[in-house]
Amino acid sequence: MPLYRLLSTSRDRSGAHPLHDLPIVAPSVRHAAARVLGRADEVFGDRTGEAWLVTEDGARVWSLSLEAEEAEGGALS
Repeated sequence: MPLYRLLSTSRDRSGAHPLHDLPIVAPSVRHAAARVLGRADEVFGDRTGEAWLVTEDGARVWSLSLEAEEAEGGALS
């Protein structure tokens, strides 16, 4: 099965390195994204601004932007 990596940055983007660099093994991008969203409460925090999945060769295949209004509510929909 393909290996994807979940990367994310903080809202203020002050860090040079991603907040997360989490490997995800899944049969497709859709399955990998579903796994990310299924673990949203443990993966994303108040500081998360953007998250994305990349393939083993670094191609960006999925992304999610977390707006400040969404983060204030404490939940993803």
